[in-house]
This record gives sequence, structure tokens and C-alpha cells, in this order.
Amino acid sequence: MKNQDQFLGVLTDLGLKSQEAKVYLACLKLGQSTVGKIADEAGVQRTFVYDILKDLHAKGIVSSILLRGKMHFSAISVEKFKLVQQEKFRRFEVLIPEIKALEVSVGDRPRVQFYEGIDGVFAALNDTLNLPVGSELLAYATGTGLYEQEKERSDEYLKQRIKRKIFARSIAPDTLGTRVFTNKNKEQLRETRLVPADKFNFTNEIDIYGNKVAIMSVQGEFLAVIIESESVARTQRMIFELAWLGAGKFNES
Repeated sequence: MKNQDQFLGVLTDLGLKSQEAKVYLACLKLGQSTVGKIADEAGVQRTFVYDILKDLHAKGIVSSILLRGKMHFSAISVEKFKLVQQEKFRRFEVLIPEIKALEVSVGDRPRVQFYEGIDGVFAALNDTLNLPVGSELLAYATGTGLYEQEKERSDEYLKQRIKRKIFARSIAPDTLGTRVFTNKNKEQLRETRLVPADKFNFTNEIDIYGNKVAIMSVQGEFLAVIIESESVARTQRMIFELAWLGAGKFNES
């Protein structure tokens, strides 16, 4: 069941809607089958399944045939699905030079991306994983709120950051929730300086990485903003270093 959920998650990451992913997986399991059986296997209302199958057919992900007066559908194999995705990426790569030319025309104006909800916060957080292997991430952090609520996704992010050997330096309020993370600093490629929670009780996380700054609200309202600007990132990096020096005073024994 866990592998199935992971597969569905990957399919949605590749652009399928949640119900499209369920219907595609059901078709894989059943082989050539009718709408009713596919709906039962997918756990999706039959009234929606036919339209979903039409959309998947248009995307080249399922095929259809009329047998004994009934329409039957079957899914392309996982290998062919992979080829479909690779072809999309190939077409995208062809356009990259033109896209980059558009980026240059924007000039020095910061690019801002806004995200809402839990998925939005994790989308912003996962953007830090695009750093080159061995890079450094600077963060004003907290171990509470969303990270406690979504422990499995938080652990997966940590696993990927460690895999890419992205080292983190963080400043965080000294709380029980934060100490859960700091107790594993070495194995999680992180150095943390704790500051008094009664004075600096962060409810946001701010990550500074590459030419970007991500501001994420991880308690109460869940939203995130990524600012892409070399100037903004450079200034925030200098401010962090100043705060890092100040935080060191609270960690002297």
C-alpha cells in the first residue's frame, strides 16, 4: 500500500491529477477493462471515470477499443509512460535557449513565486534541493508546527538534503521541538545555534540558498514566498552572518 501511494505521488508530480493517477494505476492492474471495473478498482465515482479516461486517452496514456458493444480501456505500460515523459522533457529542452532569452529580458527585477497550503510550503522547501551537490543552506528555522504535523514529509526532505550533501547552518529558538532536530545535527549535516525562545520564537522559516530567499510560514497559516534575486540573496546572506555571530554568544559554554 505504501509503494502504491508513493507511485501515485510520483504520477501527480509528473503532471497527472490525483484522480487521473488513480485511474491510470487501476488500468495497469486490470489490463483491458470496462469503465465500471476501472471505477471500482480506482475508488473513483463512475460518473467521473469516463471523462477522466477521455482525458488520459487524449494524453496518449490509455487506449480504447469497442468489444461486444462495450468500450474497453487499457493503459500504456510504465516503460511507455516513461518515454512519454521523456519526450515532453526533450521538447522542453529544445525551447530552453528561447526561454532563457526571455529571462534575460526581465533584467534585474526579482522574480517572486507565491505558494499556499501545506503542499505549497513543501514545494518551496523542496526548491532548496535544487542546489548543487555540496552546497550550503542558511536558515532561520524552527522544529515545530508543520514539521511536527507532517513528520513523514519532513523526514523525506531531510533524507534528500543529506543525499545531496547540502550542509545547513541554522539559527533556531531553543524549544523541545527544535532540540529533536539539533540532537541529530551531525548525521543530518547541520550546525545549529540556538537562541532564547522567549525572545526569538520564530514561527516562520527563512532559507537563503543560491540566488534565492524562501520565506515559509509553518505555523497557523501555511504559505511561502520565494524571491529569486542575486542582490536580495546576497544581502540576506550578510544579515544571516551577522545574526550567526550574535547567536554564538548564546551557545558559549
